[in-house]
Amino acid sequence: MDKIRFKVSIIIPNYNGQEHLKRLLPSIANQNFDDYEVLIIDDCSPDRSVLDYIKSFIKDYRNFNLVENNENLGFVKTCNKGIGLARGDYICLLNNDTEVKSNFVQRNVEILDADSSIGVLSCIIVDKHGKNWFSGGSFKSGLNVNLVDDFQGVRTVDWVSGTACFYRKDVFSRVGLLDESLFMYHEDIEFCLRVRSRTDYKICVFSDKLVTHYLGASLAKRLRYYLHRNHIIILKRYSPKYIPRVLLLYAGEIATLPIAAMLRLSPRYFFREFINITKGTIDGLNNKLGK
Repeated sequence: MDKIRFKVSIIIPNYNGQEHLKRLLPSIANQNFDDYEVLIIDDCSPDRSVLDYIKSFIKDYRNFNLVENNENLGFVKTCNKGIGLARGDYICLLNNDTEVKSNFVQRNVEILDADSSIGVLSCIIVDKHGKNWFSGGSFKSGLNVNLVDDFQGVRTVDWVSGTACFYRKDVFSRVGLLDESLFMYHEDIEFCLRVRSRTDYKICVFSDKLVTHYLGASLAKRLRYYLHRNHIIILKRYSPKYIPRVLLLYAGEIATLPIAAMLRLSPRYFFREFINITKGTIDGLNNKLGK
């Protein structure tokens, strides 16, 4: 890629997900703002037909580029690779299982241009039923409290979801990239808490509902393992006094697993999730990171 500068770089980490890209890419191409580039970073998708689709789509758009990893790096490393390649003043990380409104880029740029104190910004993200999804929220008493109420304007929060988030490029220069040791999940929360602790930048959400998150490509079989492990890691870094309280909550979560397993008619579910929660918690306490 050449050294042309853009106002915005949109980075889409991708692993398979062709059905999602068929919804997302046309919505990005249909933006009413034209000073942006799109970097689709494919993380060695086993379904090679997805690459054929991407190449076929982007051939008509000079600002769209496909970057193929030589090995499977995982979600966070793939995001960081895109950040390193980005040529925009603002960097947008966008999940491949989303769809955006035509003014998605324009509205984020307008707000960032108008307020230089905002370092990280997200709009409201909704699910396929139109209900508020996890756009951001507070980090209260050691827990991630999601912002799901309706409000107007721009609100300052402790963290925003990395699903469809804009960052000033300067933020990465000041605090570093996403934490690759977390591998996946909660890397967005950790990054926002790092920005708040090391800079004067605000983390904000604005009330426009510009993104639909369909879920699917981003879910993993070891979801609970990474969520619990990384939550403990974040607590150790930013709110260690709440670890005992959170451990009690985890014990309560484990206690409800037999009921969930009965409802699912799956004893295997109980054992799998018990292991995920327990091992994730222990690994977090022991600082065992990575994949």
